[in-house]
Amino acid sequence: MPDRPNIVLCISAQQRADTMPGDRQAAIRTPHMDWLAESSTLFRHAYCTTPMCSPARSSILSGLYPHTTGLVANHQERDISREIGLLPQVPVLADYLKDAGYVCGYTGKWHLGTGGDRRSFTDYCTRAGVHDVDEPTQNDMLQFTRKIGVEIGGKLKGNDLDKSTYDTRTRVGTSLLPLAFHRSARDAAQANLFIRQMRDRDDPFALVYSCYEPHPPFACPAPFAAMYDPDEMPLPDNCGDTSAYGLMRGRYDGQIMPTTEFDEADLRRMWAHYCGAVSYVDHCLGLVLEALVDTDQFDNTLFIFTSDHGEMLGSHGMLLKGSVLFEELMRVPLLVRSPEGTSGGRVSDQLVSHVDLVPTILSRCGVEPPGDLHGVDISELLQGSDERAREGLAFEFHSSNWGERPTPLRGWRTDRWKYIESTEGAAELYDLEADPGETDNLVDEVGAQPVLAGMQAELREWLEGCGDSWPQVPIPERQVPWEQDGRWD
Repeated sequence: MPDRPNIVLCISAQQRADTMPGDRQAAIRTPHMDWLAESSTLFRHAYCTTPMCSPARSSILSGLYPHTTGLVANHQERDISREIGLLPQVPVLADYLKDAGYVCGYTGKWHLGTGGDRRSFTDYCTRAGVHDVDEPTQNDMLQFTRKIGVEIGGKLKGNDLDKSTYDTRTRVGTSLLPLAFHRSARDAAQANLFIRQMRDRDDPFALVYSCYEPHPPFACPAPFAAMYDPDEMPLPDNCGDTSAYGLMRGRYDGQIMPTTEFDEADLRRMWAHYCGAVSYVDHCLGLVLEALVDTDQFDNTLFIFTSDHGEMLGSHGMLLKGSVLFEELMRVPLLVRSPEGTSGGRVSDQLVSHVDLVPTILSRCGVEPPGDLHGVDISELLQGSDERAREGLAFEFHSSNWGERPTPLRGWRTDRWKYIESTEGAAELYDLEADPGETDNLVDEVGAQPVLAGMQAELREWLEGCGDSWPQVPIPERQVPWEQDGRWD
């Protein structure tokens, strides 16, 4: 492997792991992912740190859990939510690589509460949206749509909906902007341009391309929005399981919602549009890959594809994301291709975490990973090693958005078991070998008590080792008023 390979990290938004090649819930067309997988390692047990966009992304870029990055909940455009962001003293990937002589670029979604500041991703970047810019002149989507005579609204990200096709109840439809004008395609085109500009430079580069899809609303551009027939969409095996509703009655959550007001036809339609959005992600991914191959830089590049977290999409009778730590939210896509394809189309069932990405990237670039990172170097797994990189991994959750009443959770997962605890007392224990759908909570089963005690001890050891003050969590001084609406009754 080259001493200093290029780095390309592609991140989608809210993509389930079971949309990946060889691990599919539905028959989704992803020709670029399929091609990439032939020379990559597919990790089937890769996990995010938390099922919420901003904190999950802070972990991907820092190698730290959200309780350390300071970004424990989503940053939004409202005043209360602006009170948090990625802590200034927390380095991100580009901070390390910039010092090692890398040219660092970033295109697409940021969502880390720093406005237009991209930290050390300063050599090349695109920006869009209200909370990812410091002023309107920085908003590339706003400036572009003005040129084509389209007025965008909302958070000014360009995800405006074609009102003639959009169904507000199921949140599916088509984008107002055509394919070449759409935000994710434009960001991918800019990533393509950056790669081409680096062709004749001696410096290695690090590029992050962050796609906005398949995050809801499920309304990507044509032809992807209508690519799949809802009648042919399978629903998750645990779609009818509502046993977790009892857990939700004691939790505040402004995002995750039950499927009780939707029938099977509604859910199949959501799945069809979601799969279309995944195929759109694949299209954008192809634009990045094309530039690397065409400029003869692909075989000198460590290429990583992942997503910030998953999506319930009917599993356990739930939609969206929030205060649960089910596999559908926590397990994420992860494809890693080493330079010259040395990872060779492998599939790994080893447990890995988003916090493992930064230490792995740094070690492959000849940079000593800092000792205070929460992740481990998984380079050996890319070479086909069967030796475990970790015995277990942790999960955490604070709240959907800062300023909302916290619903804190902590979890611990091993090869077979998952344990979750909350501050209001509800706990969960699942045998993932016997019950992969997590429909049978064993926490009160007499025979499971030895396992429960062991999982609790391992979680406590992790909490102490990484400086997590659990069960003490940060509480907003101001909170958004909320009353229980009884939707989980």
